[in-house]
Amino acid sequence: MDLTKMNAALQELRSKYAVANNGEIIAAPCGDMGAGAILKCCCGKSIPLLPWRKERRFFELKNLVDTHTLEDVSTLRFAWIASEKTLSQLLYRELDLCEYIGESPIVSIFATLGGDKTANAIVKLADTKSCSVECSAGLPKGAEEIDKHEIIARRGIGCDRVVDSQIPMSSIYEFTQEGEKRFTDVDTELYGFSTEEIWLIRAAFEVLSKPELADIWIKADASIRKKVAAALETEKKGAVALFGKED
Repeated sequence: MDLTKMNAALQELRSKYAVANNGEIIAAPCGDMGAGAILKCCCGKSIPLLPWRKERRFFELKNLVDTHTLEDVSTLRFAWIASEKTLSQLLYRELDLCEYIGESPIVSIFATLGGDKTANAIVKLADTKSCSVECSAGLPKGAEEIDKHEIIARRGIGCDRVVDSQIPMSSIYEFTQEGEKRFTDVDTELYGFSTEEIWLIRAAFEVLSKPELADIWIKADASIRKKVAAALETEKKGAVALFGKED
C-alpha cells in the first residue's frame, strides 16, 4: 500500500465534500488480523477500518436483508480463498460480514482447521440464522483472490457473483504475448489505486464523514478479534465457542 498517495486522496475527498473532521491512514502492526490499516484521527483516537463494509456488493447484499427483498433469511454461505493473507485475516473479514449482513451478533462458532491454511466454520447468529464460512490461504503467491457470498432465504437467494460463475469476473481482459491482464474500475474518483487501497480510503472517509461510526467500528473490531481467536481454538478443545449477544 502507498500510504502517502492514499492519504493525499483522502484529503482531496475531504476538501471536495467539505468534511471538517481530519485523520490519517496508518499501517496496522505487522501480522495484525485486521484490514492492514488504521485511521488515526486528529483527536488522537485510533479507529480500525472495516473496508468491506463500504464495498458496493456487500452493501447491496445487506440491503436485500434490510428491505426484506429476501424473505425469512435462514443461511449465509461465505467463502474466501487468498494467497498472501493469514487464516486469522480471512476469518476476521468473513465473521464480521456474517454479523454485518446477517444483522445479528454471532453466538456460537465451531471451526475445523487444515493446518494454518484452511478453515471451515459453522456459525450461529443470535436470531437463529446459520452461517457456513470457508477460508483458505493456500493460493500461490500473486494469484487472484476468489470469494463468494450467498444469502439463502425462504423466498429468494442473493449472491455477490454472477449466477453459475465460479471465479470473480473482470470488466476488461487483455491477452498479450506477456500474458493475461485484467482490469476492473470500482470507483470513479480513485483511479490508479488497487481495489484494496480504494476501499480503505473509502472506509476512512466514511468514518471522517460520520464520526458516530468510530465507536461502532471499534466495538465491532474488539468483538470479532475475540471470536476469531476462539474459533481457531474450537477444534483443539473439541467444543463449540459460545458468546453472549453483547460480546
